Amino acid sequence: MDKNTLANYISLRLPTAWEHCYLPAMEQYRSNWLDDYDFEEILDYYGFSEEYYKPRLRQEVALLKQDETLNRICWLMHYVLFYSETKDFLNVWSWSGDPKAFANHGSPVTCVVAQLAGQPIHVENMARRGYDQEQIAIHKAGVRGVWVGQHETYGLDGVSFGHMLWGAYFMRCFLVRLGRLQYECGLKHYAEYDDRFAGEPVWVYIHIPAADNGLQEDEVEDSLRLAQQRLEQYYPQVKCKQIVFCTDTWLLSPQLREILKPDSNIIKFQNRFTVTEFTRAVNPFLSFGFKVTPGPDVDYRALPEDTHLRREIKKRLVNGDVLQTGWGYFTLT
Repeated sequence: MDKNTLANYISLRLPTAWEHCYLPAMEQYRSNWLDDYDFEEILDYYGFSEEYYKPRLRQEVALLKQDETLNRICWLMHYVLFYSETKDFLNVWSWSGDPKAFANHGSPVTCVVAQLAGQPIHVENMARRGYDQEQIAIHKAGVRGVWVGQHETYGLDGVSFGHMLWGAYFMRCFLVRLGRLQYECGLKHYAEYDDRFAGEPVWVYIHIPAADNGLQEDEVEDSLRLAQQRLEQYYPQVKCKQIVFCTDTWLLSPQLREILKPDSNIIKFQNRFTVTEFTRAVNPFLSFGFKVTPGPDVDYRALPEDTHLRREIKKRLVNGDVLQTGWGYFTLT
């Protein structure tokens, strides 16, 4: 059974990471590898208390144990998530571009199994990083929120490849949350910009969790101050280095400057950045602006207009106007 057979079985274009990781993963594969995990205890650890999750996961694990091909696929995904090099780990983002995945065999709950089997690794990583109880609680909630968010917000059975990867970001401890913002250290590098700074900077990527109160300026300030104080506690490579914060997000869209007032919190957030790259995109506006799963069947005319921002974005979507995300960076003095 080769890697192409596995990819075809779940109607997935062969990922680059599978090409790189197939042989070492299969050398370690055991057909009974799932017996090493008590998934109900794992769900309890992350705080899954609702009636839906345990029986659904139990059903998927039983299927994986009966279907040798799906079992191997799940192990290969688990291997990429928790044992691969960074480039193969990040390659998972590209898997979500295939809408036919699991069309004939398996389901996106296989992604949940592959991710949650990393729980013992997560516990070890948090101890190695020296996370305190607050950070451990944040991480548990982050992992739980991946499946809960996909199921309760979008009604999905399981999680997408991208959300599976997002859970693994927490579990490999590439992320810490300090107040309003999350910080990713060590995965991305922007060598083409290094010469703009003295010495060799450390690039820290900012993630902006969704929140009902938006991006309050004082909360952003408090979070960045905490990052300056505490990142080196978790990531020793930051110590004595210049930190350059960066992000790629719809919140840096130039179109938002046309829509929002200069004193809006989003525009104040934009003003921190030197924005150097723009990418034409619609999906982030749907996912984050409207909480809608992107896809060809989305009816733009049916999108809500309950805020000024949504009303103006909807108008541009219906008109077929260009919408862009932005990548930018800044330092703190």
